[in-house]
Amino acid sequence: MLRKILYAVLALTILLLALAYFNRDSLIDASIRDKLQQKPDPTFLTNDGHIRVLLCGTGSPEVSAAKAQACTLVSAGGRMFLFDVGDGAVRSLEQSRVPVGRLERVFITHFHSDHFNDLGTLINAGWIWGRKTPLEIEGPVGMRGVLAGLAQSYALDEGYRSANMPHLAERREVAFGKPLEVSFAGGQRTTRVYDKDGVTIDATLVAHDPVKPALGYILEYRSKKVFISGDTEVSPLNMDAMRGADLAVHESYAAHMVRRAIPQMKKLGMDFEAEVATRTVPYHADNIALAKQAQAAGVKHLLLTHLIPYPDSFIVRRIYTEGMADHYKGKLTVGQDGMLIVL
Repeated sequence: MLRKILYAVLALTILLLALAYFNRDSLIDASIRDKLQQKPDPTFLTNDGHIRVLLCGTGSPEVSAAKAQACTLVSAGGRMFLFDVGDGAVRSLEQSRVPVGRLERVFITHFHSDHFNDLGTLINAGWIWGRKTPLEIEGPVGMRGVLAGLAQSYALDEGYRSANMPHLAERREVAFGKPLEVSFAGGQRTTRVYDKDGVTIDATLVAHDPVKPALGYILEYRSKKVFISGDTEVSPLNMDAMRGADLAVHESYAAHMVRRAIPQMKKLGMDFEAEVATRTVPYHADNIALAKQAQAAGVKHLLLTHLIPYPDSFIVRRIYTEGMADHYKGKLTVGQDGMLIVL
């Protein structure tokens, strides 16, 4: 009986292979059509009164299981805004079917490389694949210099493509983006950088010494508030920006795990790694201190990103937030690349 079943399975397999072989052209054509018909997700551009927040990168400079470094997409009022664009961010956005050619503006929080590593890729891809106007890139003072450096890096690519594609040559300025620099009046810590059709975005100074300036951003739409922290230690200086936020997308540092790991690193002769870990603790947001501040600020939903050390398993994710619920009573979420929150 078993032999008969095996023969039947083998015969069926041979039949399927034969059908695939003789119909290979049709199968290839069907595969091509399926690929060509895959479209970006239009809901990111839907003006339906909701705010959509997509974590397109939850990693940090450390090598980890994250698909991408720092990247958060927020859509509101039919417009899309990108906050930071670390390594792998463009690929992550594509996997989430985000129509990147329709981005309204990119906001950079600060000039640590893991927050703008994919910026050149993003600008270049928009130009190649049909963007009609230069993408606005806003960030701290120094943004013009960063884009000038990227323009120099991509100059040969732009020349080759423009020579081969006349339609690209007609809009060469799109290949390099448009820099905007955030400035603050004397004594100000917050300034409005976007205000259109009910969507407002404020840049706010955060505490990430020795990085100065380092920015967070506050987006408000239809009485909903989203705070995007960028990199920052937990500081009273951030309280006003966090206060009453419906969602705080906040960098996160599990200091209790790192401090426990440092002695083990030293025992294993990993003195360099132990020194790096020791130096990163003071200028990132310790999870317990963050939980206390989010509670005091009345944050409704605390969404953790820029995760250090990266929690790449269920068990580590549980350990990662250990003790936070003792201090924060709102909704707490450990972010993952591709996670979508709708407000």
